[in-house]
Amino acid sequence: MFYAHSRPGQTECEWDVLEAHLERTAQRARQFLPPAPEFAYLAGLWHDVGKYQTEFQTYLHESSEASDERVSGKIQHSIVGAALAERLLKDSTVSMMLAWVIAAHHGSLADRNALIKNVRKEGIPRLDACLGNIPRHILDPSPLACLPETLHDQSAVMLWIRMLLSALGDADMLDTEAWSNRADRENKFAPLTVLRNRLDSALKAKKEELRRQGTGGSPINIMRAQVLDACLQMAKEPTGQFTLTVPTGGGKTLSSLAFALHHACRYNLRRVIVVIPYTSIIEQTADEFRRVLGEENVVEHHSSLDMEKDTLTNQRACENWDAPIIITTSVQFLESLYSSRKTSCRKLHSIADSVVVLDEVQTFPVGLLAPIRRILGLLSRYFGTTVVHCTATQPTPEPGVEIGPRMDPEPRPIITDPRPFFAVVKNRFCVVMEGGIDQSLPLQELAEKLQQHSRVMAIVHSRKDAEQLAKMVEGCWHLSARMCAAHRRQVLGRVRETLWAKQPCRLIATQLIEAGVDISFPVVFRALAGLETLAQAAGRCNRELDGEQPGEFHIFRATSRPPSNSLRRELEVSVAFLKRPGFELDLNDPALFSEYFRCVLDERIVNTDAAGIATCEREFDFPSVDEKFRMIEENGHSVLAPFGRWKELLARLRHEGPSRQSLRALQRYFVQLYDKEIEELHTLGVIEPLYKGAARAWAVCEGAEYIYSEQYGFGWQGRKNPEPEHLIA
Repeated sequence: MFYAHSRPGQTECEWDVLEAHLERTAQRARQFLPPAPEFAYLAGLWHDVGKYQTEFQTYLHESSEASDERVSGKIQHSIVGAALAERLLKDSTVSMMLAWVIAAHHGSLADRNALIKNVRKEGIPRLDACLGNIPRHILDPSPLACLPETLHDQSAVMLWIRMLLSALGDADMLDTEAWSNRADRENKFAPLTVLRNRLDSALKAKKEELRRQGTGGSPINIMRAQVLDACLQMAKEPTGQFTLTVPTGGGKTLSSLAFALHHACRYNLRRVIVVIPYTSIIEQTADEFRRVLGEENVVEHHSSLDMEKDTLTNQRACENWDAPIIITTSVQFLESLYSSRKTSCRKLHSIADSVVVLDEVQTFPVGLLAPIRRILGLLSRYFGTTVVHCTATQPTPEPGVEIGPRMDPEPRPIITDPRPFFAVVKNRFCVVMEGGIDQSLPLQELAEKLQQHSRVMAIVHSRKDAEQLAKMVEGCWHLSARMCAAHRRQVLGRVRETLWAKQPCRLIATQLIEAGVDISFPVVFRALAGLETLAQAAGRCNRELDGEQPGEFHIFRATSRPPSNSLRRELEVSVAFLKRPGFELDLNDPALFSEYFRCVLDERIVNTDAAGIATCEREFDFPSVDEKFRMIEENGHSVLAPFGRWKELLARLRHEGPSRQSLRALQRYFVQLYDKEIEELHTLGVIEPLYKGAARAWAVCEGAEYIYSEQYGFGWQGRKNPEPEHLIA
């Protein structure tokens, strides 16, 4: 008898029979990948045939106390299944695809040359040695009766491989988990039909409440109702790609969810995945969804989870997105689609036959737009995924209009003509230009202007600018990425409370405040940037059309530059527009953004695949694609902020050793700092490794907590001694 796994201290009758494990895994994989079930089935059936090696079975018997992960590392077995796929399948592309997936199911996808070399050097000799042990029916490739569609496109082939790895990896891990626990995971999620009905009931109740309050007939509430009606109507359309262009405050969050749930139920899709650029928006969106759909049905997957609220269900669903509603970041979603690692790819099969709602799509980096649009199109063409591109400033082309990299399939607009909706909010604010377009406004002068308003927000380019300006404005709040997520959320909550109470409130922030954050000031100042960035910032001005007078949106030329190449390109185009003779800036004109993005994405000037993803794909170089596809230009190092429960959680981590749970518990307290900042902190001697052996993860040394202030977060520059008024209590 041959076995896949052993139980420590138990006799063989308690061990996992290898043939049974292969069949169970194959059946699970088949269910996970409906577009190519036979393909996934064979991957599952062959993934562990290397365990038919005599030396593997000997090792199991001699080391029955070792975990399967340790055994897998001791005896190469994945490469044997890869060699079997290459030997039994005549189609070279198909055999290579299966070989890639099987070889990677305990690690990551190699580049083509490395895979071929390993199959020939290790796989074939090991296969020949154990071939006689493998049951004959397992060696039958006939289940592969239906191949995927055309596989001549390298990008498509690579996505198919990642999807196969996802289906196989998740099936293998779930089957091993079920065998180990003697039971499958319990699935207590509500069906999508139930969630659709709950949302419909909540929207109906909200409408009735507005009617009782006498505000249902206000222009902005009428607009929101019309947006919802358009979403419900278009939900009947077949799967594919859609755009949703709605002005800020137009009810996009719940209307897009209504589209997604109705569309999913109509076409038997499996889940809704909402993709958001910033964790600050994720938290407010998740809270809103949970109130309507139920706590247990909404799963957040991002780097700032609060483990006090995180549940075992959430932790498990984050591994494979096995939940009806997933809310995640654009970094997590898109980088996973281009990842080479099994752990990151594990959830990808859950994107097939789902609805993906992309919020604030204007935030996608210009230099990655070509590969982003390419892979979204492949999801729709091959995997039955409906993709909705949502924003108030739409960079996605309308039918028959070319803007930037080609999209296939062509998106259909949910709202054919959004201009009447933008007309509703046309008088929400008036634009005030501070000085000339080429004349920068010093921070001190900006501070003086802010002091003239009791409730005002200023948005600047950089974290450094935000801290310097906040120090010049008496009694203000400050928000930037130098503050950890838990800290930012706390400040946002207090700012909202102050605004609701109509009390004086000044806020200095970076751009993390402007895309989708539910906050409203009567006066907003914004450093001159791309037109879509200005429009997003203006969406935080007089958001609910309060009062008889419009809000004020002030634009000033900063002394510093935007922090990334994409943002600098957008600023350059914005300045060119503003200098046109007779040009009048109307941030509520959707037609303006079509023209603007056509200039921003002019491929004669900009490279929308600046990382060279397509070049790496032509070589089937999975590791290089993984390394190059980065949504954030400089990831930096993670530094644990001395805030909240950090000390208790850090002590637990160091006492128990690093684990997935202990690290996740700390995630909402981390701040990303750049290499130069880390070098400076090392010079000051105020940081140390988070734990022994940690790479690019740091903690503040005991006694150096002063480098993180209650107002600014990490703000040690220019001082080496504590400033008592800024110490965290």
